[in-house]
Amino acid sequence: MNEAVFSVRYSQLHPDALKHELTKRYEWETPIKCRLFDSGINDIYVVDAGEKRFFLRISLTGRLKQKDIEEEVTVMNTLAEHGISVAAPIPCKDFAFVWEILAAEGVRYAVLFAEAKWAPSQDKVKQASRLGSTLARLHQIADEQNFTVSRPAIDLQQLIQNPLNKVRPHLKHRTEDYPFFQKTAEQLGQFIEQNLGYEKPYYGYCHGDVHGGNVHFQGEEPTLFDFDCMGYGWRAYDICVFAWNETFGEEGYVDKEPWKAFLEGYQSVRPLSKMELDLIPAFAALRDFWLAALHADAIEWNAGCTWYNDDYFNNRLRYFKLWHERATACLENGGMAAHL
Repeated sequence: MNEAVFSVRYSQLHPDALKHELTKRYEWETPIKCRLFDSGINDIYVVDAGEKRFFLRISLTGRLKQKDIEEEVTVMNTLAEHGISVAAPIPCKDFAFVWEILAAEGVRYAVLFAEAKWAPSQDKVKQASRLGSTLARLHQIADEQNFTVSRPAIDLQQLIQNPLNKVRPHLKHRTEDYPFFQKTAEQLGQFIEQNLGYEKPYYGYCHGDVHGGNVHFQGEEPTLFDFDCMGYGWRAYDICVFAWNETFGEEGYVDKEPWKAFLEGYQSVRPLSKMELDLIPAFAALRDFWLAALHADAIEWNAGCTWYNDDYFNNRLRYFKLWHERATACLENGGMAAHL
């Protein structure tokens, strides 16, 4: 019998073993419970200690380095110190925030976060307005603090070239779709780069994933969490993500009052240039393309490939075209879309 250890790409850590590790590392006033909550680009465990709830995030091997996660913790703590409500990282007994787990596939990193309370009001307009102003304030603080971020920038490499490389093998049989993605995405990228540049306040630190799944409200006040997609990028991209996500549930969301309130809330803190506003749909189109690349990576991490099929790309193509058409319309209204 061959006793060599079989190679492992991804293992799921047992909650009981994590419970034992958590008990050693943190101060608990009561016995704790630990359960798997969700798996994705991280594994998330819910940890209950009496009336308090926490979330343990465990990275996948090789995705991020320890310093990347430590920088994320520093960003979140700094934002909290400046009045932005975040699901705060919890320090261990030794005051470290990030700790190693030696899994079968290699080193993984764990961070414990406080729960973001969920008790929203029914006023979606006020919630959107407060979220918009919170995001703008986050951008202001980031410019003042000059956050150190070692993760790749949310630039055209990440929004266009990386997705083109990732999806190409999966679109070989769709001979018209890949050239369409390539042509339109590169055109949008050229226009963005020519008209926004890389200077503050148009470009800088971004949360990277501000949407309804990563924001909890108490009344109308938002608490942000899941900074895993953070990086330096265009602020119009950071703004677009909320509308992009809401559009999955309501395609006409950009014409509704909550989205208008979101933009008004943001601009009550930092006015946007006309070009930034006009390019929000372009960034939303590229965000959808970026998602296809993220999911291509997920196949290699832990997600399996059965769902990454023609139906999936039909859906991606639908929303990419929707946002591309909106981008073209916005730019045409400004006389700027001759090459789109």
